[in-house]
Amino acid sequence: MVTVFAIEPRSYRQVMGRAIQAMRPRVEVVVLDPETLETAVARLDPDLVFADRPESGGAPGRAAWVEFRPYEEPPARVRLGGRSWELEEVDLPDLLSLVDQAEEVARAGRDPRGR
Repeated sequence: MVTVFAIEPRSYRQVMGRAIQAMRPRVEVVVLDPETLETAVARLDPDLVFADRPESGGAPGRAAWVEFRPYEEPPARVRLGGRSWELEEVDLPDLLSLVDQAEEVARAGRDPRGR
C-alpha cells in the first residue's frame, strides 16, 4: 500500500510520514511538496493521499483522500471507501485508523494479481 503526504507545513508532513513508517512498516510512505502532488499521484497511484487541498477531478478513484488543513475547522475531511466525513481533531490514533481502513479498502479492490 502506498500513502502520500503532501501537506503544509512541511514539518507536519514529515512527522506524520515518519510516524506511519514507524508504526505501519508494511506501508510505503511518500512525503512530498504539495506543488508536486498531481504529478506524483499520476505516477505513484497511491491508495491513500493526505493533501492540503480537496481531491481534484484529475485524481478520482483513489481508495482514500484526506484533505488536511490543520489551522481550519474542521482540520480534516475524509473520503474513504465511498463514505465521507470530517474529523474535528486529528491525532496519531486517527492517522493509524485511516491508514488501516484505506489498506482494507485497497486490498478489497485488488484483483488476484495484486493490483
